[in-house]
Amino acid sequence: MRQRLGMGFKFFAILLLAFSLLAGCQRADTSSKTTKEDKSAKNDDGTVELTMFVDQTFWPLKDWSGEIPEEITKKTGVKLKVQVATDGQQLPLMISSGDLPDLVFTSNQFQQMSNENISFTWDELIEKYNIKDFDIDPLARVLNEAEDGKLYSVRNGFTNPEEFMKTPAALGNVPSFALRPDILEELGNPKIESLDDLVAVFKQVKQKYPEMTPLVMNPNAIGQYFRVNFGVPYQGWLTIDDKASYYISHPKQKDFYLYMNKLYREGIITAENFTWNEPNKAKEMMINGQAFSINDVNAVPTTNTEIKAAGKDFQISQLTKLIGDEPALFATAAGWSGTFITKKSKNAEAAIKFLQFMQSEEGQKLGLWGIEGKHYSMSKSIEEGGYPEFTFNSQDATEQQKLGAVWWGLLADKGIIQQVQRYVPDSEQTAAQLDAKQYILSDPLLGAVNPPAGSDEQVIKANIDNMVTNEQAKIFLAKSDKEAEAAFDNMMKTAEDIGLSKLEKYAQKRYEETKKRYEEVK
Repeated sequence: MRQRLGMGFKFFAILLLAFSLLAGCQRADTSSKTTKEDKSAKNDDGTVELTMFVDQTFWPLKDWSGEIPEEITKKTGVKLKVQVATDGQQLPLMISSGDLPDLVFTSNQFQQMSNENISFTWDELIEKYNIKDFDIDPLARVLNEAEDGKLYSVRNGFTNPEEFMKTPAALGNVPSFALRPDILEELGNPKIESLDDLVAVFKQVKQKYPEMTPLVMNPNAIGQYFRVNFGVPYQGWLTIDDKASYYISHPKQKDFYLYMNKLYREGIITAENFTWNEPNKAKEMMINGQAFSINDVNAVPTTNTEIKAAGKDFQISQLTKLIGDEPALFATAAGWSGTFITKKSKNAEAAIKFLQFMQSEEGQKLGLWGIEGKHYSMSKSIEEGGYPEFTFNSQDATEQQKLGAVWWGLLADKGIIQQVQRYVPDSEQTAAQLDAKQYILSDPLLGAVNPPAGSDEQVIKANIDNMVTNEQAKIFLAKSDKEAEAAFDNMMKTAEDIGLSKLEKYAQKRYEETKKRYEEVK
């Protein structure tokens, strides 16, 4: 028996050795193949073509063409072959199969891509290729580190709050509220200095123009403008009594919901608005003259261009001041999307050098603003900090897309250049953003408290989000103030039953850990 077992182990050892040798040969073949692919990655003109998957279904640019991409190629030697996601499941399937391009730009799969088996860390490539002047803000590093403590990407759109506040031309986003000034003039230009004033104007519109809906809302921005005016967040995290709390826990959320219910019961907003899935439905009603005002996501310049193209004889105008008693905007996000260099990359050196350029001041201005002297020129003023004066309508999405402006800059956007891009002197949008800047409450360390994918807390958060989406409609559409209040109380009880306290306890622990980590690296 022992002899048979001994022979069996010897045979197994021989097989194991054979498989090891075979695996070694396969690794050698793969290495040889990669080297060959690196050489073949160059085009006849000496440029390197890198494939990129953009995990944003709304991304408007499908190919690397136009004046700005061509200029980026001149500076970097890199061209991108772009594939835009058709749905949210495409990238997870690609990750599962291992069929990945050179670069991936994603928000929803940021944590999944932050994996040493899937992506290179930026630090290892910076060191390997001896890249200089690739500065990563210590705060951005802490907010983007993976569970293993490594940095695989940095989300775009994040700016250190100190840099943001000391740059006068840097502007944050504020949910826009725009209306028909021609109709307001017909009503005698009544004042709009408070939320009650706005309700009074809505009622006048409803009485004089019964066929017109007083207020329509983009389904992606339902009530956001009003939440800001009530001083409550519409997503993410905040601190309450120095404790990390989920946005729905803010004590003034009930006031916001009861106000929105009042708008419904007064006939200002319709029940159908809460069933729209198409984000352009509200804008279409404005363009067609079917609505007086719109709560949107900063689309006033684009909407006015479309109104003019439709041959209408009116425009819309944005309110330039927040009108709540204690408005607030909560800046607690770590950013939006990040660009990853995958382990499948044919030329990781070209990829990291491309990101280095795109994150530099020169690359940021080129990607977000355009070519200096052609698309913009620098002006002083705004307290001598300067700002770009554009030769095109820089806030119009259609014109941005024609040039490739803004969008390609987002691939490695460090925040401040994009925020300065929003500054357009004497514009309503800029006036609204300048007004809102005084109400910004920043705590970026909260951007690191989101639970990892697959964790119990992540499931709780997802379930709460889904529940709020469904249950808040009952508050909005309640038939009385008392019914609305009961629906709100029930929503909060349901959130607690799902695990809100457990989620916030986890967030507080992560918040404290992140504060400690930041103290170590700054």
